[in-house]
Amino acid sequence: MDAAAPPPSVPEELPVRDWSLLPLDVLASVFVRLSAVDVLRGAGLVCRSWLQAAKVPDVWRVVDMGYPNIMFKYDKKERADLCAMAKAAVDRSDGQLREFAGRSFVTDELMQYIVERSPSLTTLRLVCCWKVHCWKVFSARLAGVITELPLNKLQSLELDYIDLLVGELIAILENCPNLDVLTVRDCSGLDEEDEPVLREKFARIKNLIYDCVGECFDDCWYDYGD
Repeated sequence: MDAAAPPPSVPEELPVRDWSLLPLDVLASVFVRLSAVDVLRGAGLVCRSWLQAAKVPDVWRVVDMGYPNIMFKYDKKERADLCAMAKAAVDRSDGQLREFAGRSFVTDELMQYIVERSPSLTTLRLVCCWKVHCWKVFSARLAGVITELPLNKLQSLELDYIDLLVGELIAILENCPNLDVLTVRDCSGLDEEDEPVLREKFARIKNLIYDCVGECFDDCWYDYGD
């Protein structure tokens, strides 16, 4: 009789990788590629080491909370949560925040918080911040803060679908001495007559894109619901 065939070999089990042991700088480099909401609501809560990585200032140099559907409809709790997350991101940046984008949840109080704590801010983009629920992004209070704390490093400002008067915009621009790019689109309160005023007064701005016709209607009204 033939000798009995040897039993089939059992595949060796691969070791289970403990992702919590990844170096802090590696984790931080991964978190940079996630959205602020994903880090604050998810990745940063997985374990202690991930939380430590989520607090590295480099992760928060760019905070993009201006993408569509960040707020499916107006909800007071959701707006408050998003404002709180934006403030947490600013705090974790430790003064290193360079770029911020926000959508319909942004208030003048949040903007004041950002301005007071972000001396390195170079890029600001705000979208669909209408005065619908008793707040206005560019209030007289915020203008006063920016007068006291000029945005000396701001190079790019984009305002789309914002409640804004020409006087309020001028007050902001007067305190952005190094602004190179200004984009103003479909802002309620601005019209064609304001464009030459802005171009003459701020000829130093190299790239000024202006597209406002007074009354503006846009799909971003869904951000606010009923």
